[in-house]
Amino acid sequence: MSNLDILSMSVRSLIKRKLRTFLTVLGVVIGTMAIVLMVSLGMAVNKKYDDQIKSLGDVTTITVYNNSYYGGGYAVAAAGGGGVAAQQKKPLVLDDEAIASFSKLPGVEIATPFIQYYMAIKSGKYVMPWCTLIGIYPEAMPALGYKAAEGRLLEPGDKYNVVFGAKAELQFFQNKPNVGWSDRPQLDMQGEKVDTLVNVLYDNMQASYSSAFIYNTDPETNGGIAPPKPFKTQGVGVLEARNDWQTDNAIFMDIKYVRQMQADERKYNQSASQQYGYYSAYQNQTPQGYDTVKVKCKDLKTVKKVKQDIIDMGFFASIPTEYLDSMQSTAASLQLLLIAIGAVSVIVAAIGIANTMLMSIYERTKEIGVMKVVGASLGDIRKMFLLESAVIGLIGGIFGVGLSYLVSFGLNKSQMSFFAALTQGLGDGGAISVITPALCGLALLFATMVGLISGYFPARRAMNLSAIAAIRTE
Repeated sequence: MSNLDILSMSVRSLIKRKLRTFLTVLGVVIGTMAIVLMVSLGMAVNKKYDDQIKSLGDVTTITVYNNSYYGGGYAVAAAGGGGVAAQQKKPLVLDDEAIASFSKLPGVEIATPFIQYYMAIKSGKYVMPWCTLIGIYPEAMPALGYKAAEGRLLEPGDKYNVVFGAKAELQFFQNKPNVGWSDRPQLDMQGEKVDTLVNVLYDNMQASYSSAFIYNTDPETNGGIAPPKPFKTQGVGVLEARNDWQTDNAIFMDIKYVRQMQADERKYNQSASQQYGYYSAYQNQTPQGYDTVKVKCKDLKTVKKVKQDIIDMGFFASIPTEYLDSMQSTAASLQLLLIAIGAVSVIVAAIGIANTMLMSIYERTKEIGVMKVVGASLGDIRKMFLLESAVIGLIGGIFGVGLSYLVSFGLNKSQMSFFAALTQGLGDGGAISVITPALCGLALLFATMVGLISGYFPARRAMNLSAIAAIRTE
């Protein structure tokens, strides 16, 4: 028998038993739709996860925090006393010694301290009374992924030279009575065109750790205290936007000179407090260590291991993907549960196909016997029944995928709360269900394979029927 004859007989057999074929195909449609939808929910979670990872920028950098902000940490040091070694605890400090130990960890490219401070800047009639100033090692900026959109990055020896974040200039505003802040950042966020007020690379600028030099230049109007003398500063570069509010709105300076500014402020505060006859321990205390330290790892594979090593030292550390990992893990567990539910539908559909094919064999026993007598080979008979079951699976898969698209469209439009919970925390909006052409192709292949596997044992039964006994069957 030719393959065309076998196909023709298979199709005629399915059409002859319309209701049974329809019900069997319907089972495959439901099973295919269930599996496709469950997988599409997981693909939506992964897509949102990937989008969030991209929005985070550099995910190979670990942030280590000053332990004094998080309840303190302790390191154990051996101390001798009367010839007997004792164990003493000393508070951990995020200092140069700690940074050196981080740099020696396997997989670490560079470790650099971060100091978050503040600075007031004036350029002509435009002022920035307060902005975030970040102290950093100049040589660490390229390693941490900072890129200059204009000018250059910091270099060693850049005393009081600064690099502006992509949006930092927006904080300048014209110095007028009763005007204390700039509305330009908000206008920019709303998509409105905002003119540049200060060319930070070329305009002359003065800066200080205190805005008193901007507003209270007369000691008599400043409580009898002369404001701190400002220093000249120069912008050497503007960073590319990183979609990070802190970075884009901050100004960067060599950490050595930021610490010098801190020391100058302590001296100024001490002088002021003595003039008023009081002393502020808080204002005049020397900072213990750095605010934070950024540890740049060589690749994403080593990040979690390095982070754990730092935690084992007693420090508090975090990575950008931390909260996303836990959310994705929860979503993945829920997805597996839903896929398991969908798999039940596929199993039921497979049983339906097997039952349909067995019933077909019982009804066509005499036909099978005649085929054997006239010369049909066992392979032809097996091929015929396998083809019937595969056609059922394929047709069910096609309609199942089509129905999946409709249901997926409805889910995305309605944003049903139960399914939206899968992606909650991984970004607002976006699709709940994502069906790709590759998923459709795999679903059709899967449905066809389910049909073939379900029809295998009925096909063997048809092959093993005795031709004489089959012809005698009434």
